[in-house]
Amino acid sequence: MRFFGVAVLLALVTSSVAAHDPITTTVTYAREVRAIVGTRCVTCHAPGGSAPMPLTTYEETRPWARAIKEQVLTRRMPKWQAARGFGAFANDPTLTPFEIALLVSWIDGGLPRDARSSVAGATAPVPTLSPAPPPLSRPRTPLTGNVLSITLPAGVAELSRPIGRRWVTGWDFQPGDPLITSATLSLADGTSLGNWVAGDRAVMLPPQTAIRISGRLRIALRRRAPADFEQIYTDRPSVLRLTTAVKPPAYRAWTLQGECASLAGTSGAQALAIRPALRPGGSVQIALDRIGAASTLVGWFRDFDPAYERTYWLRRPLDFGPDARLTSDGPCSAAVVLKARR
Repeated sequence: MRFFGVAVLLALVTSSVAAHDPITTTVTYAREVRAIVGTRCVTCHAPGGSAPMPLTTYEETRPWARAIKEQVLTRRMPKWQAARGFGAFANDPTLTPFEIALLVSWIDGGLPRDARSSVAGATAPVPTLSPAPPPLSRPRTPLTGNVLSITLPAGVAELSRPIGRRWVTGWDFQPGDPLITSATLSLADGTSLGNWVAGDRAVMLPPQTAIRISGRLRIALRRRAPADFEQIYTDRPSVLRLTTAVKPPAYRAWTLQGECASLAGTSGAQALAIRPALRPGGSVQIALDRIGAASTLVGWFRDFDPAYERTYWLRRPLDFGPDARLTSDGPCSAAVVLKARR
């Protein structure tokens, strides 16, 4: 009983100290942190979102501050398996070093909510992020062109349906279940069309570019295990939206699949994106070699998690002609999205 009493007292003291951390920073939630979290985190960390806990208000964010610090310093959040500084990707959601420094300063400096509680001593309003609506009604990136919507019933892991012949120019996926981590799109013969990973926005191919598909479309979903503290959420139908072109485009896109070291280019082709696959926890550097030219590092992919097998869209397309081939410093397979004039 004496030990229990001491433990309770220590817990109360620790809680009291944590609740009244001394303020030693001018970085505040209202002025800097709210904007960073709203841009980098709330895509997943919203009520009904794909992450276990929402971070849409100061009250929701504060209890997770120490965990946020650890996750951003080790770059485990946002979920992104490409090492920063090794390759450049248009869909990179990671924090900049300056954003990380602001978060760490705020957390180590006492978590001030606004300027009234900071060392600056000024007064300021206390804005909060508006809680996001459930996934299916959340505003999405607009898709242009003809849109084909495919509904996946609640709880389904895979769906196959006839798709006919179409030129696809983009896609978007709206999960009805926050446990869904990814959706992979492929044709009946195994040819990859593309994929979606939790947190992704809509994909739009470059102007005048489309992928030709025919036959049946297969949609495969992956889910994560629920966290112990996670609120129970009723699974609802998910929706895949494909945008299609009425006329054949000027540029045709397609996916080249195989072992990394066996993928070679073709006449007039450019590489738009790559989706590597490794063993769980694996790491690999993938480069593009061309005869008579210096090797170009495509990316360094680390701590691979099959549940988050992502497509990395290159900030600038790479020439992938007949003299080009991929190389890697370890075993891996890849799906490379190529583009060429028809």
